[in-house]
Amino acid sequence: MDSSTTNTDPLALSATLMTEERAYMARWLALEVLMTDEAVCQDGELYDRLSILQEKWQQETLARRGMIPAS
Repeated sequence: MDSSTTNTDPLALSATLMTEERAYMARWLALEVLMTDEAVCQDGELYDRLSILQEKWQQETLARRGMIPAS
């Protein structure tokens, strides 16, 4: 699958991102793991900021893949 191909199937998109966007997926997964930490969950402000960062990265990646308009 080339970078111009859009895919709306979440599982297929995840597989594509794992192979074509490894650095993004590594950062996203690290945030996902960090956000399950008990200390992070207890710090609402930190949790909210990490969530915002994760959402920003996701939007940027989807925009790069042409799945949403770039902001």
